[in-house]
Amino acid sequence: MTEYLLIFAALFVLAFGFYLGYERFLVKGRKAESSLYVDALRDLLDGKQEAAFSKLRQVVAADSGNLDAYLRLGQILRDNNQAARALQVHKDLTLRPGLTRSDRVAILHQIAADSLAAGDMKMSGEALGELISLAPGDYWAQTRLMELQKKNQKWDEVFETAAQLLKLEGNKSKKTLAQYKFQAGEQMYRKREYHKARVLYKEAISLDPAFVSAYLAIGDSYCEEDRHEDAVTFWNKLIAAVPEKGHRVIDRLKKTLFDLGRFGDIQNICESILEHDPRNLKARCALAEFYEKKGDVDRAVELWEQAMDDHSRDSQAALDLIRVHLDKGNTDKIRRLLKVLEQRRNEQKDEDSKPSSTSPAVTTQV
Repeated sequence: MTEYLLIFAALFVLAFGFYLGYERFLVKGRKAESSLYVDALRDLLDGKQEAAFSKLRQVVAADSGNLDAYLRLGQILRDNNQAARALQVHKDLTLRPGLTRSDRVAILHQIAADSLAAGDMKMSGEALGELISLAPGDYWAQTRLMELQKKNQKWDEVFETAAQLLKLEGNKSKKTLAQYKFQAGEQMYRKREYHKARVLYKEAISLDPAFVSAYLAIGDSYCEEDRHEDAVTFWNKLIAAVPEKGHRVIDRLKKTLFDLGRFGDIQNICESILEHDPRNLKARCALAEFYEKKGDVDRAVELWEQAMDDHSRDSQAALDLIRVHLDKGNTDKIRRLLKVLEQRRNEQKDEDSKPSSTSPAVTTQV
């Protein structure tokens, strides 16, 4: 019986000694490590990166399993222009067994940031792609990936990423997507693959029916293939869809219609634009030019005078009027016109010196 009591007492002493050692060395050590980690986080919040770095190194030396401490160590290195070292720290973390999904997302986030800072576009693209596959809703990753795709002019990929970003934003507008389809079309245009370019331009228009540049480019691509009638047809679609922007296609139409022997069509085109946008300077001046060539100079003069009244800062209509009056020898009208221009110039100086003031309109009948 005594022998059993001695054995029990010995076991009790051993157990008590183990408890004291555990409490003294392990628990207190972990508490100290936890306190050090918290202090490091406080230093980071206070902008004391050097102090935080030193403490985090002590934390990982005591506990190599502290993933967050390693992530923050690498981030401090990156913030201090040591992206290559940061990348190595973070890449080593990917070799650890038993990483959770959230662990992998956090590591990939840092690897992507490191490689972007280091200028390694290939690695950053791979890291961002893997990150997005694990966390499709990561707005930061989607945005950075799109920036890379833009730099590489991978417009089809930009389009897909932009579509995902719009979903994340809850934005239903498709105008931005139209721009990327247009850029893809421009790539095909430069390669002289005009049919493929037109397909992409038309997709851009389907996303944004007021996308003027796409209408213009489709017509240009037809002209490159000597399909001038098709070009005119599509440019007229621009005027029908966005009449207030019709002036942007007038010069193209004037040249192409002249080459086709259909310059007379410019009258209906300009009148159609002016019907929707009566102050359209380009359309009015083009119509005046048409009437002048037709021999109806009086009507041309009326149109140029109206253009001057509507756009006092523009000089082209005034120059055309002076030219016409010179041809006719109407020196009196030229002098009166020059006086009008001088008066407007003085009024404009007053307006520029007093932005809030307004000047009465001056008629241009000469």
